[in-house]
Amino acid sequence: MRSCWTASFLLLVAGAASAQFEAGRTCFCKYDEAVESCPCSGNSIDKFNNEKVFPVLQRLLQKDFFKFYKVNMESPCPFWQDNRACASRHCGIEHCDDEVPAALRRPAAILSSESTSTNADGSKKKCVSSSNQFDPLDRSLTEGDRAQLQHMEFFEDNEDKFCDMGDEDSADMHYVNLLKNPERYTGYKGNSALKVWQAIYQENCFKPDMKFDKNFLLHPTTVGLCLEKRVFYRLISGLHTAITISIASYNYRPAPGGFGEGTWFRNIEMFEGRFGTKWTWEGPQRLKNLYFAYLLELRALVKAAPYLQKELFYTGNDEEDSETRAIIDNLMEIAKSFRDQFDETEMFTGIESHARSLREEFRQHFFNVSRIMDCVECDKCRLWGKVQTHGMGTALKILFSDLPHSHYHSADGTVQIPFQLTRNEVVSLFQSFGRYASSIWEVNEFRQVMAPTSTAFSSSSTATSRSEF
Repeated sequence: MRSCWTASFLLLVAGAASAQFEAGRTCFCKYDEAVESCPCSGNSIDKFNNEKVFPVLQRLLQKDFFKFYKVNMESPCPFWQDNRACASRHCGIEHCDDEVPAALRRPAAILSSESTSTNADGSKKKCVSSSNQFDPLDRSLTEGDRAQLQHMEFFEDNEDKFCDMGDEDSADMHYVNLLKNPERYTGYKGNSALKVWQAIYQENCFKPDMKFDKNFLLHPTTVGLCLEKRVFYRLISGLHTAITISIASYNYRPAPGGFGEGTWFRNIEMFEGRFGTKWTWEGPQRLKNLYFAYLLELRALVKAAPYLQKELFYTGNDEEDSETRAIIDNLMEIAKSFRDQFDETEMFTGIESHARSLREEFRQHFFNVSRIMDCVECDKCRLWGKVQTHGMGTALKILFSDLPHSHYHSADGTVQIPFQLTRNEVVSLFQSFGRYASSIWEVNEFRQVMAPTSTAFSSSSTATSRSEF
């Protein structure tokens, strides 16, 4: 059997065929658990995204609340010795802590187990309750107690942690203006990029387990794996596809002889090679996985809508904050209107012990993917890799934090506490969804060139000029 990364990793192989779009079925729709080709009708994901979601989402991501992302760009690669150096001037980024509105730079309130009160001079003092003398409070803990508590705290802190993004209050975290650092071609390629994707596909493979993968003997490929593992593959492939489309859409051609400024252009040949069928049948499937990832994050936004629609999105600019809330309300209503939503309730079902084990394996694999992003040597590529895995991890947290076997449920099945999101999680979720939405819009741009007789969508009102970058 081929290793589980080989089939997906062939995405790096270029070809020349243009079989991405079936005649008469050049768009994509959700069918059961997957995405398939369909006519460009009112039910297609393309029409929904390009005419309804993308224009509104683009306006939202211009707002101050969403354009500043806090990130540690200096975390070392945990898997191998890396050599960070930009291959071109297009891959570097700069911090922008001074540009961030003061309201966004305030540290988050932290609840402490120690209560405080105010002295006469306004300073804080700890309130420590005294214990009686005949039956004093025993605060001692054995080493065994401490080890068990540490294990319990680690489990509760990490059960719904799908990403390793560091402590947001760390001094190593700095703000980056994402609008000034668009995802596009940087010149990053070769063995370093190859090694990163190989690690993602190879070192984070699920191993067949007959408790879950009963069809694997009949279909010894990803098709024979259980739903949850198929979902994981589609998400990783969808992430890879979105990144590839961004690079193909905003590719760079150096000036002749290296003198003067080069030009940004749409690389049709690259798109044809990566998503065609000349070298592998999987090319068109990679496009479908892009749409699958889009649907999963769309569902996470819908599920979080009650939370998001109560947020203030406060930056200190009353007029902009009001506009941001209005756009959020509009976008959430649009998201809810899509009828073919991803159904997370079909995942992690069955015997509770099996479901818990499979969910934890799923979480650990994606957690490892987020850690691999620290091994990307190009700054701008590492930045967007972190943003997009953080956003996807936030979506998974939203979708799977209230499962019956989650620690958020009490014995009677009622939810004890809802999921909580930091500002950085909200920003990463919308920015990640923005990358998938943008990629689907870009697919339409390629479609108009490669399949001009198909039904395409007018994009003049939302097009982003290459000259703006």
